[in-house]
Amino acid sequence: MTNSNADVLAINSVRGDEYFTLEKDVCIIADNLIPELNIWCPFDTEESRFPHVLREYGHTVTATSSDFFTTEPPPGCNAVVSNPPFSRKKEILQRLKDLNLPFALILPFLFLNDGVPLDYGHQIMLFRKRIHFVIPEIGELNKPRTNCFVLSNGILKNNFTIVRK
Repeated sequence: MTNSNADVLAINSVRGDEYFTLEKDVCIIADNLIPELNIWCPFDTEESRFPHVLREYGHTVTATSSDFFTTEPPPGCNAVVSNPPFSRKKEILQRLKDLNLPFALILPFLFLNDGVPLDYGHQIMLFRKRIHFVIPEIGELNKPRTNCFVLSNGILKNNFTIVRK
């Protein structure tokens, strides 16, 4: 997600739900994806780290930064990779299921307690250390209260990965 995304913030999340993923963490995710995907980054602009890094790893990427719930996936898209608004995680997973699109999404670790994620994905990537995000309004790293994980339903190289970063 990038800080030029103010209009999307109102549509896709609640105020304060906009955090930008650090490039090093996007690289870790990209390094664990299967090769040659045609990826849709629906929560990102072209200036975001996700499209930039994913292209460096050889993927075709379209960043739309429009309303995820009304925008159709780009032609040829066969995966979604992003850091979605955590406040709408259940709705986002349901839409991805309805679209029948493979995905890899950063989600809050405590979401695993709900049991809901396992209804949508069977691949999990855990980070040994907490992922930090940039708070766009002030441009500083946040101090996350919990760790995050990546949930996927078929585009990670392994079903279970622990990242030692």
